[in-house]
Amino acid sequence: MTLAAFEAGALDPATFDHRAHVEVAIALLRETDFLDAAARYQRGIEKIAAKAGAPHKANVTITLAFLSLIAERLDGAGDVLAAHPELLEKTLLTRWYAHERLCSPLARRVLLLP
Repeated sequence: MTLAAFEAGALDPATFDHRAHVEVAIALLRETDFLDAAARYQRGIEKIAAKAGAPHKANVTITLAFLSLIAERLDGAGDVLAAHPELLEKTLLTRWYAHERLCSPLARRVLLLP
């Protein structure tokens, strides 16, 4: 999987699982600053969701909150996922967010704080 394929929306949504989401986020964060990575990541997620026929699944809050957690754990070297396996937990954000807030229509459009 390449960043170019992700950003073009050329990835198969059926194989773009949570681990792939995290790996792309790590690659983007290692390539550029947080705000650029966030914009590029959100656009890529929206393209993949649209390709899957589920544009409503794109969620700004989930995208940015996970991206922030990943960015906090990057130390520039080493295997981030080995050092921080919690990043592979799809439910990680429920440590801070109520499910209803995280999955609300507003959370899909704007970043909500916990």
